[in-house]
Amino acid sequence: MPFWNRPDRHPHPDEVRMTLGEHLEELRTRLVRALVAMAVGAIACWVFRGYAMWLLTRPVYAALDKHEMPRDLYQLTAEGPFVLEFKIMFLVGFVITAPYGLAQLWGFVAAGLYPTERRWVRRFVPVSIALFFIGAFFMLFVVAPVMMDFFIGYRKEYPDPTEWLPDALKPAPTLIQTTLPPATQPAWPTSMPAFTKDPPHPPEGTLWLNQAAHEIRVRFGEKVYSLGPLTPASKGNRVIPLLSLPESVILILQMMAAFGIGFQMPVVVSLLTIIGIAEARDMARLRRHVYFVIAIASAVITPSPDVFSMMALMIPMVALFEVGLLAARFIERERAKTT
Repeated sequence: MPFWNRPDRHPHPDEVRMTLGEHLEELRTRLVRALVAMAVGAIACWVFRGYAMWLLTRPVYAALDKHEMPRDLYQLTAEGPFVLEFKIMFLVGFVITAPYGLAQLWGFVAAGLYPTERRWVRRFVPVSIALFFIGAFFMLFVVAPVMMDFFIGYRKEYPDPTEWLPDALKPAPTLIQTTLPPATQPAWPTSMPAFTKDPPHPPEGTLWLNQAAHEIRVRFGEKVYSLGPLTPASKGNRVIPLLSLPESVILILQMMAAFGIGFQMPVVVSLLTIIGIAEARDMARLRRHVYFVIAIASAVITPSPDVFSMMALMIPMVALFEVGLLAARFIERERAKTT
Protein backbone atom coordinates (compact mmCIF):
# COMPACT_ATOMS: atom_id res chain seq x y z
CA MET A 1 0.00 0.00 0.00
CA PRO A 2 1.44 3.43 -0.89
CA PHE A 3 2.69 5.49 2.03
CA TRP A 4 0.15 8.27 1.37
CA ASN A 5 -2.70 5.77 1.55
CA ARG A 6 -1.91 4.16 4.91
CA PRO A 7 -4.76 4.62 7.42
CA ASP A 8 -2.38 5.48 10.25
CA ARG A 9 -0.99 8.39 8.25
CA HIS A 10 -4.28 10.32 8.15
CA PRO A 11 -6.46 10.09 11.29
CA HIS A 12 -9.93 11.59 11.21
CA PRO A 13 -9.82 15.39 11.83
CA ASP A 14 -12.57 15.09 14.45
CA GLU A 15 -10.47 12.60 16.44
CA VAL A 16 -7.05 14.25 16.23
CA ARG A 17 -6.43 17.98 15.92
CA MET A 18 -2.95 19.02 14.88
CA THR A 19 -1.53 22.19 16.35
CA LEU A 20 0.33 24.78 14.30
CA GLY A 21 3.63 23.36 15.51
CA GLU A 22 2.62 19.86 14.46
CA HIS A 23 1.62 21.12 11.01
CA LEU A 24 5.02 22.80 10.65
CA GLU A 25 6.78 19.63 11.80
CA GLU A 26 4.78 17.61 9.26
CA LEU A 27 5.77 20.06 6.52
CA ARG A 28 9.44 19.95 7.56
CA THR A 29 9.46 16.15 7.52
CA ARG A 30 7.97 15.96 4.05
CA LEU A 31 10.34 18.61 2.69
CA VAL A 32 13.33 16.71 4.06
CA ARG A 33 12.08 13.52 2.40
CA ALA A 34 11.65 15.30 -0.93
CA LEU A 35 15.14 16.85 -0.72
CA VAL A 36 16.76 13.52 0.16
CA ALA A 37 15.01 11.89 -2.79
CA MET A 38 16.23 14.68 -5.09
CA ALA A 39 19.81 14.19 -3.86
CA VAL A 40 19.61 10.46 -4.57
CA GLY A 41 18.22 11.18 -8.03
CA ALA A 42 20.99 13.73 -8.68
CA ILE A 43 23.69 11.19 -7.80
CA ALA A 44 22.09 8.67 -10.14
CA CYS A 45 21.93 11.30 -12.90
CA TRP A 46 25.67 12.02 -12.57
CA VAL A 47 26.38 8.49 -13.81
CA PHE A 48 24.22 8.97 -16.91
CA ARG A 49 24.94 12.67 -17.50
CA GLY A 50 26.29 12.02 -21.00
CA TYR A 51 23.00 10.49 -22.13
CA ALA A 52 21.06 13.33 -20.50
CA MET A 53 23.15 15.92 -22.36
CA TRP A 54 22.57 14.10 -25.66
CA LEU A 55 18.82 14.10 -25.07
CA LEU A 56 18.71 17.79 -24.11
CA THR A 57 20.88 19.02 -27.01
CA ARG A 58 19.13 16.87 -29.63
CA PRO A 59 16.58 19.56 -30.68
CA VAL A 60 19.36 22.15 -31.14
CA TYR A 61 21.59 19.89 -33.24
CA ALA A 62 18.62 18.77 -35.34
CA ALA A 63 17.74 22.39 -36.15
CA LEU A 64 21.37 23.19 -37.03
CA ASP A 65 21.54 20.18 -39.36
CA LYS A 66 18.25 21.09 -41.03
CA HIS A 67 19.44 24.61 -41.86
CA GLU A 68 22.94 23.42 -42.88
CA MET A 69 24.72 25.41 -40.20
CA PRO A 70 27.88 24.49 -38.27
CA ARG A 71 27.02 21.75 -35.81
CA ASP A 72 28.74 23.45 -32.89
CA LEU A 73 27.72 24.53 -29.41
CA TYR A 74 30.27 26.71 -27.66
CA GLN A 75 31.48 26.92 -24.08
CA LEU A 76 32.48 30.40 -22.98
CA THR A 77 34.51 29.48 -19.88
CA ALA A 78 37.02 26.75 -19.03
CA GLU A 79 34.86 25.38 -16.22
CA GLY A 80 31.68 25.58 -18.33
CA PRO A 81 31.14 21.86 -19.05
CA PHE A 82 31.72 20.79 -15.43
CA VAL A 83 29.46 23.48 -13.97
CA LEU A 84 26.78 22.73 -16.56
CA GLU A 85 26.81 18.99 -15.89
CA PHE A 86 26.67 19.73 -12.15
CA LYS A 87 23.54 21.83 -12.69
CA ILE A 88 22.07 19.21 -15.00
CA MET A 89 22.66 16.62 -12.30
CA PHE A 90 20.39 18.46 -9.85
CA LEU A 91 17.80 19.65 -12.37
CA VAL A 92 17.30 16.23 -13.94
CA GLY A 93 17.37 14.70 -10.46
CA PHE A 94 14.52 17.03 -9.53
CA VAL A 95 12.55 16.01 -12.61
CA ILE A 96 12.89 12.25 -12.12
CA THR A 97 12.10 12.48 -8.39
CA ALA A 98 9.18 14.86 -8.97
CA PRO A 99 6.63 12.03 -8.48
CA TYR A 100 7.89 11.43 -4.95
CA GLY A 101 7.97 15.18 -4.23
CA LEU A 102 4.43 15.60 -5.53
CA ALA A 103 3.30 12.65 -3.43
CA GLN A 104 4.79 14.33 -0.35
CA LEU A 105 3.00 17.57 -1.21
CA TRP A 106 -0.32 15.81 -1.69
CA GLY A 107 0.24 13.91 1.53
CA PHE A 108 0.67 17.15 3.45
CA VAL A 109 -2.47 18.62 1.87
CA ALA A 110 -4.47 15.45 2.53
CA ALA A 111 -3.60 15.56 6.24
CA GLY A 112 -5.98 18.51 6.64
CA LEU A 113 -8.86 17.09 4.61
CA TYR A 114 -11.83 14.95 5.51
CA PRO A 115 -11.79 11.25 4.55
CA THR A 116 -14.09 11.77 1.55
CA GLU A 117 -11.84 14.57 0.32
CA ARG A 118 -8.74 12.46 0.89
CA ARG A 119 -10.24 9.78 -1.34
CA TRP A 120 -10.27 12.24 -4.23
CA VAL A 121 -6.76 13.48 -3.41
CA ARG A 122 -5.40 9.92 -3.49
CA ARG A 123 -6.90 9.55 -6.96
CA PHE A 124 -5.23 12.75 -8.15
CA VAL A 125 -1.71 11.84 -6.99
CA PRO A 126 -0.94 9.50 -9.93
CA VAL A 127 -2.79 11.84 -12.32
CA SER A 128 -0.67 14.80 -11.18
CA ILE A 129 2.53 12.80 -11.59
CA ALA A 130 1.53 11.62 -15.06
CA LEU A 131 0.57 15.13 -16.16
CA PHE A 132 3.94 16.50 -15.00
CA PHE A 133 5.89 14.03 -17.12
CA ILE A 134 3.51 14.40 -20.07
CA GLY A 135 4.07 18.16 -20.01
CA ALA A 136 7.86 17.82 -19.71
CA PHE A 137 8.17 15.30 -22.53
CA PHE A 138 5.67 17.21 -24.67
CA MET A 139 8.03 20.16 -24.44
CA LEU A 140 11.17 18.11 -25.16
CA PHE A 141 9.91 16.07 -28.12
CA VAL A 142 7.21 18.31 -29.66
CA VAL A 143 7.70 21.97 -28.76
CA ALA A 144 11.51 22.16 -28.50
CA PRO A 145 12.27 20.92 -32.06
CA VAL A 146 9.72 23.33 -33.57
CA MET A 147 10.92 26.21 -31.39
CA MET A 148 14.61 25.68 -32.22
CA ASP A 149 13.83 25.20 -35.90
CA PHE A 150 11.93 28.50 -35.99
CA PHE A 151 14.51 30.59 -34.13
CA ILE A 152 17.62 29.17 -35.79
CA GLY A 153 16.11 29.35 -39.28
CA TYR A 154 14.34 32.69 -38.81
CA ARG A 155 17.12 34.79 -40.31
CA LYS A 156 20.00 33.09 -42.12
CA GLU A 157 21.14 36.04 -44.22
CA TYR A 158 20.39 39.65 -45.02
CA PRO A 159 19.95 40.72 -48.66
CA ASP A 160 22.48 42.86 -50.49
CA PRO A 161 20.95 46.34 -51.03
CA THR A 162 22.78 46.72 -54.37
CA GLU A 163 20.63 43.92 -55.82
CA TRP A 164 17.63 46.26 -55.71
CA LEU A 165 19.32 48.85 -57.91
CA PRO A 166 18.59 49.07 -61.65
CA ASP A 167 21.11 47.32 -63.87
CA ALA A 168 22.39 50.69 -65.11
CA LEU A 169 23.35 51.71 -61.58
CA LYS A 170 24.95 48.44 -60.51
CA PRO A 171 28.75 48.42 -60.44
CA ALA A 172 30.28 46.70 -63.45
CA PRO A 173 31.98 43.38 -62.68
CA THR A 174 35.76 43.30 -62.83
CA LEU A 175 37.16 40.86 -65.38
CA ILE A 176 40.26 39.01 -64.25
CA GLN A 177 42.26 37.27 -66.97
CA THR A 178 43.03 33.72 -65.87
CA THR A 179 43.47 32.01 -69.25
CA LEU A 180 46.60 29.89 -69.40
CA PRO A 181 48.32 28.37 -72.41
CA PRO A 182 46.91 24.95 -73.37
CA ALA A 183 50.11 23.21 -72.32
CA THR A 184 49.90 24.56 -68.77
CA GLN A 185 46.15 24.11 -68.26
CA PRO A 186 45.61 21.97 -65.08
CA ALA A 187 43.58 18.81 -65.49
CA TRP A 188 40.11 18.88 -63.94
CA PRO A 189 40.31 16.98 -60.64
CA THR A 190 38.40 13.81 -60.16
CA SER A 191 35.24 14.01 -58.04
CA MET A 192 35.55 13.55 -54.30
CA PRO A 193 34.01 10.30 -52.98
CA ALA A 194 30.88 10.82 -50.91
CA PHE A 195 29.59 8.58 -48.14
CA THR A 196 26.62 8.67 -45.79
CA LYS A 197 29.06 7.76 -43.00
CA ASP A 198 32.83 7.57 -42.71
CA PRO A 199 34.44 4.61 -44.53
CA PRO A 200 35.86 1.97 -42.16
CA HIS A 201 39.54 2.00 -43.22
CA PRO A 202 40.32 4.91 -45.56
CA PRO A 203 43.93 5.39 -46.71
CA GLU A 204 45.82 8.08 -44.83
CA GLY A 205 45.50 11.48 -46.48
CA THR A 206 42.35 10.56 -48.42
CA LEU A 207 39.59 13.18 -48.56
CA TRP A 208 35.91 12.28 -48.66
CA LEU A 209 32.56 13.97 -48.19
CA ASN A 210 30.43 12.94 -45.22
CA GLN A 211 26.94 13.66 -46.50
CA ALA A 212 25.23 13.15 -43.13
CA ALA A 213 27.43 15.67 -41.32
CA HIS A 214 27.91 18.03 -44.34
CA GLU A 215 31.69 17.92 -43.81
CA ILE A 216 34.85 17.18 -45.75
CA ARG A 217 36.96 14.77 -43.74
CA VAL A 218 40.47 13.31 -43.92
CA ARG A 219 42.23 10.50 -42.10
CA PHE A 220 45.54 11.42 -40.46
CA GLY A 221 47.22 8.77 -38.37
CA GLU A 222 44.65 6.84 -36.37
CA LYS A 223 42.09 9.65 -36.28
CA VAL A 224 39.64 11.21 -38.71
CA TYR A 225 39.60 15.02 -38.89
CA SER A 226 37.05 17.45 -40.29
CA LEU A 227 38.13 20.24 -42.61
CA GLY A 228 35.10 22.26 -41.58
CA PRO A 229 31.36 22.12 -42.16
CA LEU A 230 29.99 22.81 -45.62
CA THR A 231 27.97 26.00 -45.80
CA PRO A 232 25.85 27.18 -48.75
CA ALA A 233 27.56 29.62 -51.09
CA SER A 234 25.52 32.82 -50.95
CA LYS A 235 25.88 36.41 -52.05
CA GLY A 236 23.94 37.65 -49.04
CA ASN A 237 25.26 38.64 -45.65
CA ARG A 238 25.05 35.35 -43.75
CA VAL A 239 23.96 35.16 -40.10
CA ILE A 240 25.24 32.18 -38.13
CA PRO A 241 24.04 31.85 -34.52
CA LEU A 242 26.75 31.49 -31.89
CA LEU A 243 24.92 29.15 -29.54
CA SER A 244 26.17 28.62 -26.01
CA LEU A 245 25.95 25.08 -24.66
CA PRO A 246 24.94 26.11 -21.10
CA GLU A 247 22.26 28.56 -22.23
CA SER A 248 20.74 26.09 -24.72
CA VAL A 249 20.57 23.18 -22.25
CA ILE A 250 19.32 25.25 -19.31
CA LEU A 251 16.63 26.79 -21.52
CA ILE A 252 15.35 23.34 -22.53
CA LEU A 253 15.29 22.17 -18.90
CA GLN A 254 13.51 25.29 -17.67
CA MET A 255 10.91 24.94 -20.39
CA MET A 256 10.39 21.28 -19.47
CA ALA A 257 9.78 22.24 -15.84
CA ALA A 258 7.42 25.04 -16.91
CA PHE A 259 5.35 22.70 -19.08
CA GLY A 260 5.26 20.09 -16.33
CA ILE A 261 3.88 22.68 -13.90
CA GLY A 262 1.46 24.13 -16.47
CA PHE A 263 0.00 20.70 -17.18
CA GLN A 264 -1.23 20.52 -13.57
CA MET A 265 -4.24 22.66 -14.56
CA PRO A 266 -6.88 19.86 -14.40
CA VAL A 267 -5.66 18.83 -10.95
CA VAL A 268 -5.82 22.41 -9.66
CA VAL A 269 -9.34 22.94 -11.02
CA SER A 270 -10.54 19.67 -9.51
CA LEU A 271 -8.90 20.44 -6.17
CA LEU A 272 -10.68 23.79 -5.99
CA THR A 273 -13.96 21.92 -6.36
CA ILE A 274 -13.05 19.24 -3.82
CA ILE A 275 -12.17 21.65 -1.01
CA GLY A 276 -15.16 23.85 -1.79
CA ILE A 277 -13.38 27.03 -2.92
CA ALA A 278 -15.16 27.20 -6.29
CA GLU A 279 -17.83 25.28 -8.16
CA ALA A 280 -17.55 24.13 -11.75
CA ARG A 281 -20.33 26.44 -12.98
CA ASP A 282 -18.66 29.45 -11.33
CA MET A 283 -15.33 28.70 -12.99
CA ALA A 284 -17.09 28.13 -16.33
CA ARG A 285 -18.87 31.46 -16.02
CA LEU A 286 -15.51 33.18 -15.42
CA ARG A 287 -13.89 31.36 -18.33
CA ARG A 288 -12.70 34.54 -20.10
CA HIS A 289 -11.03 35.81 -16.94
CA VAL A 290 -9.40 32.44 -16.40
CA TYR A 291 -8.02 32.49 -19.95
CA PHE A 292 -6.51 35.90 -19.25
CA VAL A 293 -4.86 34.61 -16.07
CA ILE A 294 -3.56 31.58 -17.99
CA ALA A 295 -2.01 33.88 -20.59
CA ILE A 296 -0.23 35.87 -17.88
CA ALA A 297 0.90 32.69 -16.13
CA SER A 298 2.23 31.27 -19.40
CA ALA A 299 4.27 34.42 -20.00
CA VAL A 300 5.67 34.30 -16.45
CA ILE A 301 6.36 30.55 -16.25
CA THR A 302 8.17 30.19 -19.58
CA PRO A 303 11.78 31.45 -19.27
CA SER A 304 12.10 32.28 -22.97
CA PRO A 305 10.74 35.81 -23.61
CA ASP A 306 8.94 35.11 -26.87
CA VAL A 307 5.35 34.74 -28.01
CA PHE A 308 5.92 31.27 -29.46
CA SER A 309 6.87 29.70 -26.11
CA MET A 310 4.02 31.47 -24.37
CA MET A 311 1.44 30.25 -26.90
CA ALA A 312 2.90 26.73 -26.89
CA LEU A 313 2.13 26.52 -23.17
CA MET A 314 -1.04 28.62 -23.11
CA ILE A 315 -2.98 26.55 -25.67
CA PRO A 316 -2.52 23.22 -23.83
CA MET A 317 -3.31 24.90 -20.50
CA VAL A 318 -6.59 26.25 -21.89
CA ALA A 319 -7.51 22.79 -23.16
CA LEU A 320 -6.53 21.23 -19.83
CA PHE A 321 -8.65 23.83 -18.00
CA GLU A 322 -11.67 22.58 -19.93
CA VAL A 323 -10.72 19.02 -19.03
CA GLY A 324 -10.51 20.12 -15.41
CA LEU A 325 -14.04 21.55 -15.63
CA LEU A 326 -15.32 18.19 -16.86
CA ALA A 327 -13.56 16.46 -13.96
CA ALA A 328 -14.99 19.02 -11.52
CA ARG A 329 -18.54 18.41 -12.77
CA PHE A 330 -18.01 14.67 -12.40
CA ILE A 331 -16.79 15.15 -8.83
CA GLU A 332 -19.83 17.27 -8.00
CA ARG A 333 -22.17 14.59 -9.37
CA GLU A 334 -20.42 11.87 -7.42
CA ARG A 335 -20.54 13.96 -4.26
CA ALA A 336 -24.25 14.59 -4.77
CA LYS A 337 -24.91 10.84 -4.97
CA THR A 338 -23.24 10.18 -1.62
CA THR A 339 -25.09 12.96 0.24
